[in-house]
Amino acid sequence: MAEEQTKEEEPKVAPTPIFGQGSTFAGTGFSGFSASAGFASSAGSGAGSGAAASNPEEECQAEFKPVVQLEKSEVTTGEESEEVKLEYKAKLYRYDFEKQEWKERGVGPCKILEDKKTKKIRVLMRRDKLHKICANFLIMPGTTLQNHQGNDKTWVWSTPDFAEEEMRTELFCIRFGTTEKANEFKDVFEAAEKTNAKIIEEEGGLEAKEPEEGEGEKEKDTGADDLAKDLESVKVEEKKEEGEGEKKEEE
Repeated sequence: MAEEQTKEEEPKVAPTPIFGQGSTFAGTGFSGFSASAGFASSAGSGAGSGAAASNPEEECQAEFKPVVQLEKSEVTTGEESEEVKLEYKAKLYRYDFEKQEWKERGVGPCKILEDKKTKKIRVLMRRDKLHKICANFLIMPGTTLQNHQGNDKTWVWSTPDFAEEEMRTELFCIRFGTTEKANEFKDVFEAAEKTNAKIIEEEGGLEAKEPEEGEGEKEKDTGADDLAKDLESVKVEEKKEEGEGEKKEEE
C-alpha cells in the first residue's frame, strides 16, 4: 500500500511540446492563457474599456462648407438623338500622303450610329480617356472596305472625314481585337452604306464638285467610288506588333 501511495504522489511530467520549446499545451490552451482568463475574458475587458472611453469623432459637431460650390451640369455629346448600331474598341490609323506612311490616329470605342430622325448612319470614334474625336464621318455611297493584306482583323477605306472640324478626305485603317468583331463591323458598315445611298438618292443624290476658275481641265470629283479606286494603288504595309514601326501622329 505504501508503494502505491508513493507512486500516486509522484509529480506528473508535462508532455514534450510539438511546435518547439516555447509552446505548451498543459491542459488550458496556449501558454499565458488559463481556462478562467482566456480569450473571452480578455476580449470582454477590451470591449468594456472601449465603451467607457469617449469617441472624439462622435462628439465632433462641427460643419464644414466647401470653398467653391459646384453646380451639376448636363454634358451633351451630340449622340443623344442617335441609336448605337455597333460599338467595339479598336485602333485607328490614317495615311500621311506627304510622308508616305501610316500614323496612329487613336485607340478607343468605335461606334456606328443611326440618327433616329433622318435614319442616316455615321461612324464616330473617340480616344480613350481624352474622349477626343478621331473619326467622324457619314458612311457615303460607294464606300468600300478593303481587307488588310495578311490581317483579317483590319479594314482599309477612304472617306471624307470631319474629325478635325473641317472636311478632309482621309485614308483610314482600323484594327479590331478579334476577327469576329471585324466581320461584324463590315456587315453593319455595308448595310449602312446601302441605307445611306437610298436616303441620299431620295434627297436628290450627291452634287458633283465644279472646277474653280483657273484650274484648267481638272477632272470633277465624281464621289467616293472613284476616289476609292484611285487609292487601291497605295501600298499598305502590315505592322507586326502594336508599337513596332508605328509613328504616332503629332498633335
